[in-house]
Amino acid sequence: MATVPTIAASRPLTAGTVVSAADVMLTAWPARAVPAGIAANASSIVGRRLATNLARGMPITRADLLEPAIAAALAGGLAATTVDLTDTRQLTLLHTGDHVDLYPSTDASQFGETSPARSAGSPIARDAQVLSILAASDTASDAKPALVVATDRAAAAQLAARMPAAFVATLVQPP
Repeated sequence: MATVPTIAASRPLTAGTVVSAADVMLTAWPARAVPAGIAANASSIVGRRLATNLARGMPITRADLLEPAIAAALAGGLAATTVDLTDTRQLTLLHTGDHVDLYPSTDASQFGETSPARSAGSPIARDAQVLSILAASDTASDAKPALVVATDRAAAAQLAARMPAAFVATLVQPP
């Protein structure tokens, strides 16, 4: 049976662990069973933070690792939150690393508010750092583009309380 050299966990690892050289080992994994996104070498994994628990011997994939910007925000005590945007035109202005204010869409009636103009006038989150930009899905007709943003925990709670509402992001500081 053909095998593929694969970087795997050398011991059980928990989500949130910053992977060290001692945490990984090279294994031979059956070629038919190699998961998508396996790491090409240990140096691409060492120093990254795990997003999930891994058992000893399990291959480490890109999906098992937090994006560096998200890991840094979480390590700094911030919360990472995914928010839908009102439409794709907002993406032309935004880039990873930007800082944005997030305003609720003007349809605030779903929250029992009688004054949508008032709620749309105040941002729910100020100076949120854009960690990742997620394009709208091509497979869902009602899919919206989204951002993963870093905020303090209070702003993250406010954003979560407004879900599934879409937001308008205004650029306040490019990187």
